[in-house]
Order: sequence, then C-alpha cells, then structure tokens
Amino acid sequence: MWSFTAAVVTLWSFAAASGSWDVCANHVGLLQLDLSLTPADTSLAVPPTLRAAEPLKFLHIPKCGTSFLNAIVHTPSLCPDLDWRYEVNSDVLSKSFERDFWHECPQVCNQSRFECNSASQTHEGIGSSYSSYKGHLITMMRQPEQRVLSAYHDARFDHGASRYPNVSAYAEGVAGLVTCQLTGAKSVDPVPQCGELQKADALAAAQRLREGFVFVGIMEEWDMSMCLFHKIFGGHCWHSDFENSRPTDPEDTSPYNVSELEGFRDELDGLVYEEAKRIFREQLVAYNVSTDSCAGCWSFRRASGVVETNLHGAARPMAMARMAMAWSMALILGILG
Repeated sequence: MWSFTAAVVTLWSFAAASGSWDVCANHVGLLQLDLSLTPADTSLAVPPTLRAAEPLKFLHIPKCGTSFLNAIVHTPSLCPDLDWRYEVNSDVLSKSFERDFWHECPQVCNQSRFECNSASQTHEGIGSSYSSYKGHLITMMRQPEQRVLSAYHDARFDHGASRYPNVSAYAEGVAGLVTCQLTGAKSVDPVPQCGELQKADALAAAQRLREGFVFVGIMEEWDMSMCLFHKIFGGHCWHSDFENSRPTDPEDTSPYNVSELEGFRDELDGLVYEEAKRIFREQLVAYNVSTDSCAGCWSFRRASGVVETNLHGAARPMAMARMAMAWSMALILGILG
C-alpha cells in the first residue's frame, strides 16, 4: 500500500523537475505532519473515537452526498485494500459508481470496522435494525426543500420524479422521506414507503439522529463537515473528500429556487434537519473545529489535489516523464511501502 509520503515525494520531484518550487513552498507544513497512512502497526493511526464507533454504518439519504464515501474509505483501517488514489466516482468506477463500490466493498473493506450497504438498496431505512446500529451510524443531512429539488432535477436518476406531473406534486409525494428512512425499514428511493407520517414520527427520527449517530454532517457546510469527520475519526483531508462526484447539474452550484415548490414545505423533515444542525454545531464545539483549527485540513486538501492533478496527466509531458523517473528512484530507494 502506498503512503502519503509517496505523494509528498512526487510533489517535490515534480517541483524539482519543472522548476515549480513555489508549489512545495506553499505546502512545506505538510512535512511536519504524520505523513504515513500505513504505519507498521496500523492501530497506531486509529483514534479511540473510531475504535469505539466501529463498525461504522453509513445511512445514505438520497441526494445527500454520495461523495462522502471518499472520506469514509480513506479513513485509516476501514478499507485497508484501497489506497489514496481510489475514488468513488465515475472516473475510477462506472456511471453507477456507488453501486460498483458497494459490490466491491466486502472484498476491499474490513466489515468488522465498516459495514457495507446493499448494492441494490443504497437508500435503505434503518427501521428495526436501529438498536444494533445505534452508536455506529454516520450520515450527511440536507435542507429538505433543496434535497427534493435536487432529486427532481437529477438528469441521471429518476428518484420517482416521473410518477408525478410536476415538482410540487413530487414534493408532496416524497414528504417526510428522511423521517421515513430514519424510522422505517424499506428503501425510500424512488419514493418513501412509510404511509401517513405524523409529527411524532419526526420527533422519533430526530431522537434517533441524536442518540444513535456518531457523526452528522451538513451538506450546506460540506468543508467543515469533512474537517469535523476527520477530527473525530482520523485520517487526512484528501482532495477527493471535497469533490462533488454526483452533481445534479455540473454547471450550477447555487441553491435551487424554492418558488418551484409553490409554497410546499416539508415540515417533518424540516424538524429533523433542525436537530441535525444542532448536533453538528455541538460537535464542532466539542471537537474544537473551526476555520482556524481546520487550516491543516485545507492545506492537506490543496497539496493532495496538486498531486492528483499531476498524476492524472494534467502536467506537461516532459514533467510527467521526470515524475515517472522520480517514482522509479523512490521505489528503488524503498521509500514507497
């Protein structure tokens, strides 16, 4: 398995070959970090908070961050057969990359530390399994109306939108989806199957979120969510943690116009989302996560992005040839583990 030491060697080798020493000057602080992702005793890299939460179980709410899988799989000890170059996206896998990953998961991840989801039911509810998952769950949450609009406008996957005449009708049809996923047992995609939900169900869902989840990230605060995740569970902030691997519209990153919903508001999921935000804020304080404390995370993110870009062929051909030579020398010297 390659370590991040290899990535730093590559970065410095590339800078030496191309004369771009400023690249390394900007990230010299990386050399002060614990750069090895695969120490002789892997347990040394795993914080107690991760050990206590294993096996982690990812509750994937529709349109709430498939990209989060990249942060999960690169967390020390969870998926030891995957190195830092592996990404859960269409470049590495196929257009159905999430299902591809779940198919591979039992072979590449340690299921005593990370429980693989079903490849056929990627948005399953936790239902009666909650008692066994309690204390091991992680998830990303999203503002309810934005989640609905993202699902409706998804050009690649239907999410049940074709069953309804317009977006406001669709919104009514999937109202309470998150509440259903947190309390029901069946898949909620393309549509939830929990029947008529009441406020009591949303309160129960919010309670499960607070008592059963060891990490609750917020889509609208993705960067801070990734920093918090690594603060709790260890590992480095890779460039891939911050990429949107499945955008509804690659050309538009702004919030959706909720006027399309003609006044619809998902009151039940709104209640759950407000609880998610409270939990998130509390964890930021508990783990001392702030813009300042995340500086190392942002630096590692930028540096790994430079390395990734160079390794994927964006650099000049001559520089790439020199990089290949640098890699060969590194292998000979035994730098790569």
